[in-house]
Amino acid sequence: MIFPNSLPREYYGDDIRWFVATVVNATPPPGFEGRVRVRIYGVHNQYTGDISESDLPWAQVLIPNTEGGISGLGRIPQLTAGAFVFGMFLDGKSSQLPLIVGSFPRIELPTEVQRRDGQKEFSFNTEQEKQQNVVNIKIDDDDSRTGRSVARRRSQALKFFIDNGFTPMESAAITGNLETASNFETYASDDDSDEEGIGKWDTKRGNRYQKLIQFGSLFDPKNTFKTYSTQLQFVVYELRTSQGLANKKLKQSKNIKDACDAITKYYIKKSLNNPLEKCEAAFEEVTS
Repeated sequence: MIFPNSLPREYYGDDIRWFVATVVNATPPPGFEGRVRVRIYGVHNQYTGDISESDLPWAQVLIPNTEGGISGLGRIPQLTAGAFVFGMFLDGKSSQLPLIVGSFPRIELPTEVQRRDGQKEFSFNTEQEKQQNVVNIKIDDDDSRTGRSVARRRSQALKFFIDNGFTPMESAAITGNLETASNFETYASDDDSDEEGIGKWDTKRGNRYQKLIQFGSLFDPKNTFKTYSTQLQFVVYELRTSQGLANKKLKQSKNIKDACDAITKYYIKKSLNNPLEKCEAAFEEVTS
């Protein structure tokens, strides 16, 4: 909690500074309950190599007046990693006490009912809307079946998910499952295959594969949806929208086994051959 005596005596709200930020960690350690760790645009570089997550601030989160406002009463903030938030600094120009006052909604795919009712397909209206959903980083899109290095793609995936606000454990769980499911191959060698891409999206049932195709054309019209970078973007997009339950279960995981199981069961949604082995290897790589 931020106590009044932690604020400068001369500060009475005259030097208000606002910010927008991305939540990178919504699981605070003891003593930081009710806070989330944020990477603030214009202050912290988005790439972890310049400013690591451990150096980012824990921001207090404003709660509605309908909550108790006292420890043990009412709900805690429901923000999750990846949320795009707006806030202000309680200490003005010193900018050391961030307070989050709200979050920006993300763009979600329409439901089947909305589509049948004539609602237009989802689209990114502005470049800002794209960045609210996924952080674009440079990835070498070599061919998925020739000249590809599984080890390199594993490292690229780990960095990508961490840069998009997932913890090292969560990133390893996603990466390990993708490697087990597809070996990071972005398209099948068999044209009659019922599964495509690094997420082994079903081409016959459901609409996730069709959404991948649409996402690829809208996110980067110059690229095919079969590129590695586009499919990594789509994994993050799904976890933040239509596959939010998988993301929620992932955030609730306490260890790499639980995190790996959550992605297998709620995101990949099919039986895999010992994904924990790849998840643990990815976790060791990212934490060593």
